[in-house]
Formats: sequence, structure tokens, C-alpha cells
Amino acid sequence: MKLDVYTRKIHWKIALIAFGTIIGLASLFYTESFLKELRAEEELKIKRWAEAVEAVFFAEDDVNLSFYTQIIQDNKTIPVILTDSKGTIIAHRNLNTPETNPEKYLLRKLDEFKSSGSVLENSYADGQVNFLYYKGSNLLTKLRLYPLILLCVIGVYMLISYMAFSNARRSEQNKVWTGMAKETAHQIGTPLSALMGWLGYLKEQYPKENAFGEMEKDIDRLTDITDRFSKIGSQPERTDKDLDNTIEKTVDYLRSRLGNKITLSLDMDGSRASNHNQQLISWVLENMIKNSADAMDGSGTISVEKRTQSNRMIVLIKDTGRGITQADQRKIFEPGFTSKSRGWGLGLSLAKRIIEEYHGGKLTLEQSIPGEGTTFKISLPIA
Repeated sequence: MKLDVYTRKIHWKIALIAFGTIIGLASLFYTESFLKELRAEEELKIKRWAEAVEAVFFAEDDVNLSFYTQIIQDNKTIPVILTDSKGTIIAHRNLNTPETNPEKYLLRKLDEFKSSGSVLENSYADGQVNFLYYKGSNLLTKLRLYPLILLCVIGVYMLISYMAFSNARRSEQNKVWTGMAKETAHQIGTPLSALMGWLGYLKEQYPKENAFGEMEKDIDRLTDITDRFSKIGSQPERTDKDLDNTIEKTVDYLRSRLGNKITLSLDMDGSRASNHNQQLISWVLENMIKNSADAMDGSGTISVEKRTQSNRMIVLIKDTGRGITQADQRKIFEPGFTSKSRGWGLGLSLAKRIIEEYHGGKLTLEQSIPGEGTTFKISLPIA
């Protein structure tokens, strides 16, 4: 089964996203495990601190308290508040208490710890109960935020890198397509000039032969195609204004070349000026009409309609072909995507570029129902 360029590109994107997700989840899992151990260690320190405070408060006069005071002083990172059973603050640590209104500040911190912190209850033999309120240390808070910040930084870096890489690759692709198009125009030009010379010679030798008229049309068409290819990569001149004439010429040319079982109809609401390049717009229409014919397997109806809406020219190209699946509708304008066994998958991509980049318009898939048909919409500004 054929795997097109677009599908391979999607697979690479999915693989990269999956790899990044695995790295992110592994980082979060490891950090959370580390934080869990750190929280348990801090909780143990808090319990020892509370026991040391109680030992100091209830110690006999002749007891050496240097060990307990050292434990109390060693807590330099975890903010704590110790209260009795009535909520009266007995002791506190690491709260940056202000010199003015310290009681009010401590009560506010106590309420904050009660609502969002943790609490340990200490019961003593004499029936007294104390409560120790605490929050995680600044280190614990920073470590909790670290993986999220790291993932955001990595995500932004990957996004910027991907955009830069995509732009560089797209620029390189454009240069390749431009070079191929110009080389194609050059290669066609030489035998085309010879064909024009031979046609002129045959017309002189056989002036009554009617077939030369159709041959001349095809040679003129080849000349137009060569000119189209030569314009790829450069800013084309948009000196043509009669869009109706451009559409009509293209449709008339294709009518006799699509086959007897394909009906090609044209409906226009009257001419309005729209600055465009006749050869490139004709190329777009020709490409899309031929795509419609390919989708109908040799028989069906293609209708081209032109309408004026506000300050836009709207061209609708409808067919009664097989339609486009929902999965493929998002891919059809991507370079390299094709549903045909042969083809480069560049037709709709080039058509979109001609309409949107060269003419400031819009080319969209208006509607497609599998088994019923497809409608494309071209929107161009009115001059």
C-alpha cells in the first residue's frame, strides 16, 4: 500500500509528540516520588520540633535543655505555628513576623495554615492537646513547581525549534519546486518552438486542412503551461481584470477534452473587475476541474459558478464524484498528499498558493460528501 509523504510526516510528528510526552511524564513521576520522600522527611522534622518545644515548656528547672533548643533552632526552612487546644499561639518559627502588629500577622498566618497547610495533633499524658500547623518549606514549593516550569521551557524550546525547522524546510522545498518548475519550462520550451515551426510549415503546405486549428490550440496551451511554470517562484503581474473571460476560456477549452460522459456547465452572474493573472488563475481552474473529472471515474457533472458577494468574487467548483473522506479533508492541501496511484500531490497545494499568496484570496473545501460529490470555493478580492 502506498504511503504518501504527508502521512509519513504525520507519523513523525506523532512519534516526536509521544516521545516528548513520555519524557515529561517520566520527569513528573520522578519529581513527585522525590517530593513525597521530602514531605515525609519534613513531617518527621516537624514532629521532632513540636516535641522539643513541649519539652522546653514543661521541663524541670534542673534539666539540661541544650539538645531540645538545638532542635528548635535547626528548623530554619519550615514555617510552623504551635497552638494549644483553644487556638492560642504558643510558639512559631520561620514566619518573618513584622515588628508592628505581630499578633494580627500571626493570627492571619494561622488562618492561612488551617485552610491550606497541614496539622499535627500532639496529646499528652495529662490530657493536654496541642496542634502544630505548618506548610511546606520554600524548597519544597520550588521543587513542586520545577517540573512544570521545566516542561514549559522545554515545550517552548521545542515549539520554536520546530517552527524554525519547518520554515527552513519549507523555504528549501520552495526553492526545489521553483527550480524544477523553471527547468521544466526550459525543457518544454525547446521542442515547443520546433512544434510551432513545423505547424507553420504544415499550414503553408496544406492550407485547407482543418485539423491544424485544434493542433494550434494545443500548442498555445503548451505555451501557456510553459509560461505558468516559468512564473513559479516570482511575483506574477496581476494585470488582467476580466475574471469572467478567464473562467469562460478555461471551461471552453476543457469541455471537449473531458470526454462525452462528463458534463461541464458554467453559470456566471455578470462581469466585475478583479485584478488577477489570467494564466495562473486558468491553471488553478484547470487543475481543479481535472481533479473533479478524475474523481468521477469517467462520467458525471461538473459545474462552475461565479457569484459576487460584497467585495469578493466567489467561484464554486462542484462535482458529482466519489467525494473526500473526513480523514483526508484535513490533508488535501498539504504538499505530497495524493489519493492517486500516480502523481506528486502538488496540484491543490500549488493552487492554494496561487490563490492565497499571489492573489490575496482564499481557496477552501466548502463541502464534500463521500459518494455524492465535492464543492471547492475560491474567493478573490474585487479590484
